[in-house]
Amino acid sequence: MSDKLIELIEARAATAVAIVGMTKNVGKTVTLNYLIDRYTAAKRILGLVSAGYDGERFDRLTLKDKPRIHAPAGSFVATARACIDAAEAVLEPLYRSRLATPLGEVWVAAVRKGGLVELAGPGSVSGLKHLVEDMKKRGAERILVDGAINRLASASPAVTSGMILASGASVAPVLEDVIRKTIFRCELLETPPVRDSLLERKARDALNGGEAAVLHRKGRDWEAELFRAPIPLMTGPMLKERCRAAGAMVVLGGALVDSFLSDLLELPTPPCLILRDATRIFVSPDTYYRYLKRGGDIRVLDPIDLIAVTLNPTDPLGKGYPPHDFLLRLEEALAPRPVFDLMLNRGSDQCLPLIASTGK
Repeated sequence: MSDKLIELIEARAATAVAIVGMTKNVGKTVTLNYLIDRYTAAKRILGLVSAGYDGERFDRLTLKDKPRIHAPAGSFVATARACIDAAEAVLEPLYRSRLATPLGEVWVAAVRKGGLVELAGPGSVSGLKHLVEDMKKRGAERILVDGAINRLASASPAVTSGMILASGASVAPVLEDVIRKTIFRCELLETPPVRDSLLERKARDALNGGEAAVLHRKGRDWEAELFRAPIPLMTGPMLKERCRAAGAMVVLGGALVDSFLSDLLELPTPPCLILRDATRIFVSPDTYYRYLKRGGDIRVLDPIDLIAVTLNPTDPLGKGYPPHDFLLRLEEALAPRPVFDLMLNRGSDQCLPLIASTGK
């Protein structure tokens, strides 16, 4: 396989990869189909899963055609039973997972004859992890997990070992904002890990014991003050009072939101925050950068491996850009991260067009 995007995935030995779209119409499904095509040509056994619903014929908002998902013979798909019965591909149900979706319970099925499928899967980390592990046991060599920014469970390191971010013109009306938002999303996804092994172990132990914790430095060790109440109940004076000691660190098991950071910004020195992984971060750029500028730090226990960014320069509801210019601007802005336009022929050593579509 000489394809550069495939080479990046293989270099990581990423057996399960999430494809996450920043919004609609950024080419997420085009990227998924691209990988399906390349891995099928390489005779790899695939598993296909979605953290939601994808592969439908029409966009519910624009009523325009969407790229469909083609499942090759010999692969496995996880989808609702209704989608199995309606698939163009010939699917043999193998395993009833009892994971619920709006379209019914999810089954794992073997693809006996290749064709179009719709994927309907769970939005939870535990559900996706269960399906990925089941497919691996059945012989799937590479598992592709479809997701979106509002379905970030697919990118959790507990589910996948790497991710590809799909961005494009539909992210914002102005090119500068497309670039700014894509950079910000990459920075959040690439939140660095805790480097100290003792601190990492103490943080993991703390989350095993409660919803959150404040770690206090005790000589060379750390002492954990556990909180079993949901995170919203910890905000305000109670949490701030416990973080006043020098070197205190906050460990969060749930989501990190603006209001939480704003409370901590009232302290003279904001503490270091430790999260399970970057899929738990839901903050605005203003609050995030203000927290870092004030001396705060944000770390994760399980880092995400952002393999590459794929681009769609067109927007069916708004402004599009010349593909070469759009690619060059994003390549420059996102460097050194690898950036691809999978529909653009830039030479024999670059990604070639596969599917004629505006993408999802």
